[in-house]
Amino acid sequence: MSTYETHIWKNPQLPFIFQQMHLGVHQNFSGANWHENIELLYITSGSGTVWSDGAQIPVRANDLIALNSNCLHDISTDRDLHYYYLVVDRSFCLSNHFDTNRLLFDTVAFHDAELAALFGKLILEYQTAEDSLFRTQAIRALVLSILVRICRTHSHPTDEKEETHLLSCIKQAIGFIRSNIDSPDLSLDEITEFVGLSKYYFAHKFKQITGYTCVHYINMLRCEKAKALLSDHRLELGRIGQSCGFNSQSYFTRTFHAYTGCSPNTYRQNNAVSGSAAAQSAALPAVPGAAGDKHARLCRVRKATRG
Repeated sequence: MSTYETHIWKNPQLPFIFQQMHLGVHQNFSGANWHENIELLYITSGSGTVWSDGAQIPVRANDLIALNSNCLHDISTDRDLHYYYLVVDRSFCLSNHFDTNRLLFDTVAFHDAELAALFGKLILEYQTAEDSLFRTQAIRALVLSILVRICRTHSHPTDEKEETHLLSCIKQAIGFIRSNIDSPDLSLDEITEFVGLSKYYFAHKFKQITGYTCVHYINMLRCEKAKALLSDHRLELGRIGQSCGFNSQSYFTRTFHAYTGCSPNTYRQNNAVSGSAAAQSAALPAVPGAAGDKHARLCRVRKATRG
């Protein structure tokens, strides 16, 4: 199965992503995603819910949670949530004799004073200058210690994990949605045709596994893309709405306000950064007809996800 989220390692000697995150009240990270690498979360304050292959896991301050490789996951908040996440390259795990496809982490939040202390040391080490003596070795050693601890105490061996047909269909649907988020013609009928499930069964299972209705998920992604583009004053509001899949300016404004609590223009005024990197990463496609016709979209994404 193709990996949906590909990780790029800034430093090949440190094949990890370690970042601090803050999510506001009733905010989510970026929509459900998955990847072949394991991911560890360390909650420092606030509360929320982690979704992992359909399981809902409440989290609060001082909780830790391990996400299995290739699990479909997301995080949402009840109150302001501050946490660190650590993504560890599967190749690093294998080179140190951790086969993450043959380990199953417990899908629960837990407290572990030893792990919390190791995360604390990792935070301090990452804050040192990049050219500090033995910084790379120290970080690698700490990540390895974290892996040993979490595998010993919060995992159990399993046969190679097999993905259910339903979960595979949901992942394919998410890939299809993201690839066609700029198309105003994107519909539940088109998505279910692509994955080969009935519309009503798919809608029920999508909500059960991701925590969102399909329409909510699509609008949420469109608004996230719009937020990135709105940070650039050079882009017209009408063009931004079109490029994000909204078929009218009024629908764009109404939906954006429902998901963010303010109009696109107000958001732009509060978050204006000319020529922002965020806008460049969400580059505008050609409009109109940027996504091509329905048949072309289906063929293109089938090739990408099933090739």
